[in-house]
Amino acid sequence: MTNIRRAIAVALPTAAALAFSVSPAQAGVGIYCTGEANCGTFYYNSGLNGSRTTFTGSGGINGSISDLAGYKFLDSGAGKGTPVKNGAASFYNGSPTPTTIFFNSGYNGACDTVAPYTNANRLANTYNNNAALAFGASGSNCYKFN
Repeated sequence: MTNIRRAIAVALPTAAALAFSVSPAQAGVGIYCTGEANCGTFYYNSGLNGSRTTFTGSGGINGSISDLAGYKFLDSGAGKGTPVKNGAASFYNGSPTPTTIFFNSGYNGACDTVAPYTNANRLANTYNNNAALAFGASGSNCYKFN
């Protein structure tokens, strides 16, 4: 019994620490907009073609992603399974507010801002160099898709 008690004594603080270190809710990921206030779809090819991945989240900047590393194109078509980070050629903003795509992680560098419910058939500043996505943001020095 002593070994079991020791294992529990070690496991409980570790579990408690993990419970409090979990990051806040992240964006939903899929291939379609599902009714959230924020919705943005990256496409592997220009002209909204090829595989796609859609990010969704609640209002404001919720659901924004400071680093697209680890996300892959999910839908069938060219690019399926490849990384979204530095792999997207076009974008659709299905949000009621502008959405900005950044060249660098952490919402930095060159950017493209896409107006609400607008297509960016070929990203300008972040074509195949996209690392972050900010809902509800309009960058001051970004290329503007209206």
